[in-house]
Amino acid sequence: MGKRKWGFVLAAAVVVAVASKKEWRERVCVEAQLAKKQAEDAYIFLRDNREEMVAQAKETIEGVNLLWKDVSNDVRAITEKAAHIRNTSEEAIHAAKEAADEIKALKKQRELE
Repeated sequence: MGKRKWGFVLAAAVVVAVASKKEWRERVCVEAQLAKKQAEDAYIFLRDNREEMVAQAKETIEGVNLLWKDVSNDVRAITEKAAHIRNTSEEAIHAAKEAADEIKALKKQRELE
């Protein structure tokens, strides 16, 4: 038998077992009524609080958008500062090399004198 047939056989066995015992039937009915009540309560809560929930969602989205803009601006500023630091360091290295070359040239000139 295929999986589907075994599923039907198992479901039928469960239904027969539950239907054969009065206590189990009553328990299933009570649980079904409880599930129905909870679903109704959830629906009523969502219906009654829909506008507030939508408003809070909009506020949250606006807050996230503002944070995203702030983060983007911060990343942009950091990138600019990093580029500036890189350029400044390259200039400092170049200046240090020039100074070292000048010192070497002065040293050689003194040695020749």
